[in-house]
Amino acid sequence: MLLAKLRFELIERMSVKTMRFVSAVPRAKADGLVARIYDMIAEDFFINGSLTSHSKVPHLLAGVWTGGRESILVTDRLDRTTKEAMTAVLSRVNDCPYCGDMLVSLVHGGGKHEAASQIFSRSEEKIADPILRERLEWVKAGATPGSQLPTDTPFTADQLPEVIGSLLAMSHINRFSHVVMAGSPVQAPLGFQRIKSAALRMFGSVLKTTTERPIQPGRALELLPPAPLPDDMYWAEPNPRIASALSRWAGAIERESALVVKPQIQNLVYSNLQCWQGELMPISRSWVDNEVEGLTGRDRAIARLALLLAKAPYQVDEALVGEILREDRDETRFIRVLAWAAFSAARRIAKRVADTIRGAG
Repeated sequence: MLLAKLRFELIERMSVKTMRFVSAVPRAKADGLVARIYDMIAEDFFINGSLTSHSKVPHLLAGVWTGGRESILVTDRLDRTTKEAMTAVLSRVNDCPYCGDMLVSLVHGGGKHEAASQIFSRSEEKIADPILRERLEWVKAGATPGSQLPTDTPFTADQLPEVIGSLLAMSHINRFSHVVMAGSPVQAPLGFQRIKSAALRMFGSVLKTTTERPIQPGRALELLPPAPLPDDMYWAEPNPRIASALSRWAGAIERESALVVKPQIQNLVYSNLQCWQGELMPISRSWVDNEVEGLTGRDRAIARLALLLAKAPYQVDEALVGEILREDRDETRFIRVLAWAAFSAARRIAKRVADTIRGAG
C-alpha cells in the first residue's frame, strides 16, 4: 500500500513538470471545494496536471472533473477502456502529447496492450480487435481536419451520449492542455520511440489499479449546482446522468467566463464557430485576423485565442498568451478565458458529430 501511494505521488509530481503559464494548487494546501475534488480524483482516478491546471478557479476544476469522470470513467453503456482508447486517438490527432501519452498508459492499464501500442504508433488500422479498430478509425476520421465521419456509426443509440460526451470532454482537455502543458513529461530522444513506448506501458502497470476501482455513477454531480442543458448539447438527453454532468459543467463555464469575456465577444466567437465544419485552416494566421476585425486590445486577443484554439490549436503561441496574461500575470483570468475558449470549441465539435450522426440516420 505504501509503495503504491509513493508511485502515485511520483506520477502526481511528474504530471506538473511541464506545466506553464499557470500553476496548480498543491494538494497539501488545497481547501474547500478544491480539496473535495482532489480527494475524489485520488479515490476514483489519479491526480494529474490536465485536471489540476484548472484548480485556481475551483468551479472550473469541478466542471472538467465532473464532465470527464461521468462521461469517460464511469462504465455505463460503454466500457471505460474503450473510451480511453478513443480519447487517446483523439488526443494524438489533436497534437496533445501530454494527453495522448497519459491515455496510452491508461489503455495499457486496462489490459489492451496491443491496441495501446498501435495507438502510440498511430497505426489504429492494424489493431486486431475488429470492433475496437472500427471505433477508433471512426474517431480518427472525424477528428482529422478536412475529413468526415463515416456514414456508419459503430455505436448503438444508447451509447452515443457517452461517446460524444467523452469526445467533448477530451476535446476541451486537449485544447486546454495544449496551451498550459509544454509537452509530455515522458520524453525520449528522436529515434528512440521504443523506449518511450516501453515507459508508457510501465506507467500503465502502475495505473492499472485505477481501472479496477469501482466508480460510483453520478458521484461527481454533487460538486456543482444543476443547470439547464444547452440546446446544442441535445445529444446528451437520452442519458440523464451524462446530461446532468455536462449541463453543470456548461453552467460553470458560463458563470466564470462572464467575469472576463464580454457578451459581444462570446457572441462573435459562437456565431463564427457555428459556420465551422472542421476544415483545415491556412498555415498563416491571417484568417483569424479577418474574423476579429474591428476588435482591439484584450477583446481582440481573447477572440483570437478562442478561434485559434478551436480551429488550429497549433497556431496558439506564447505571444498570444502574453496578450491575455499581461503584466499582472493574473492566472485566474487566464484560466477562465482559456476554459471558455476550449469548451466553446469542444461544444461545437460535439454538435457537429451529433448532427452528422442524426443526418446519416
